[in-house]
Amino acid sequence: MLSLSNRVISIKVDEDLGGEIRSIKMGKSEFLADFDWLSPIQNSRSSSYGSAILNWLSEYRGGWQVLFPNAGNENTVMGVPLPFHGEFGRTQTTIVSKKKSELIIKAGTRLPLVLTRTYKLIPNKPTLLIKQSVTNESDSTIPFIWGEHPAFSLPRGSKINLPAGPILVDSNEMGELQDVKPGSSGTWPFAPDRVGGQIDLSVVPNENVERLCYIHDRPEGWAAMQHGKKVIGISWDVEAFPHIWFWQEIGGKGFPWFGRSEITAIEPACSWPSFGLEEAIKSGQAFYLKPGEVKSAWTTFSVSSVATKDIMKIKSIDSKGIFHTK
Repeated sequence: MLSLSNRVISIKVDEDLGGEIRSIKMGKSEFLADFDWLSPIQNSRSSSYGSAILNWLSEYRGGWQVLFPNAGNENTVMGVPLPFHGEFGRTQTTIVSKKKSELIIKAGTRLPLVLTRTYKLIPNKPTLLIKQSVTNESDSTIPFIWGEHPAFSLPRGSKINLPAGPILVDSNEMGELQDVKPGSSGTWPFAPDRVGGQIDLSVVPNENVERLCYIHDRPEGWAAMQHGKKVIGISWDVEAFPHIWFWQEIGGKGFPWFGRSEITAIEPACSWPSFGLEEAIKSGQAFYLKPGEVKSAWTTFSVSSVATKDIMKIKSIDSKGIFHTK
C-alpha cells in the first residue's frame, strides 16, 4: 500500500490491486467507502468461488478501481477470456515513479494493451488528478472498454448534483431492496419506481436500497456530492467516458454485502449497459487502438469550498477540479 499527501488531502493506493485507491482523506473525513471486512475471504487468499463475478466481489472492500480492458460481464474477445470488470483491477502493477504527492504505475492485460496511471495531488489544494494512457503493444488493432469505479461513503440524505440527461434502469432484478423499475427509463434526477411513481435519485435514500442505472450520453463530465459538512466532486474526460454507471448498495443483502454496505458510486464509463466488451463491440461503443497507438484520459477528485446548502448552485467542475457556480 502506497501513501501520497500534499498536507491538504491524502490518498492510499494499492499497487497490488491495479492501483486501486483505498482511501481519500481530508482531516478525519474519509470520502470513499472503506470496509475492513474479514469475510468473505478473498479469492486471492483462498480458492476460486467458481465465478468471475464472485471472485471479483470477494476482493471488494470499497475504494476506487479502474475497469479495464473490460467492464461488466465476463466474455471472450479475440479468443481471450476477459473476467468480470476486467483483469487490471486485480493485477499487480509495476511502480514507474513514486514521490510524496505523485505516483505512476503500469501493467499489461490479457489483451496486448498496457495501461499507465498517474495519481497527482495538486500542491496546497484538496485535488487529485488522475491521468491514464493505454498503449497497444501489438501489430494488430485491439478493442477495449474502460471506466472508473469510485465508491463514495455518502451519508444518507446527502444531495447529488450532476447535469440532467437520460437514465436507463438496468434490466436485471437486484433483489427485494431494488426500488427502481428494471428496464425503465427517465431523465435525471428521476427514475420510475415499481408502482407508477418517480424516485428522486439526487438524494441518497434513508432506507436500504439496491440500484443500478445508466445516466447515458452526458453533455458534461462532472458530479458534485454532499459529504457531511463538505461538498466533494469528480470531473472527467467526457470523450473518453460519455456515460455514468450509477450504483447504490445501501444495506444490500447477499454476497458480499450481508447488510454491511453503504455505497453510492458514480462511475464514468465509455459504454452502457454493463454487458462487457463483446457487446460493446457489437453496439459500436468500444475503443480501438491501432498498432503502437495510445489513448489517454483524465479524471479529477476535489473538495469544494461551496457550502452544502449551495450544492445545487454548482454548474460545472473543470479539468483542474475547480467548482463553478451559477
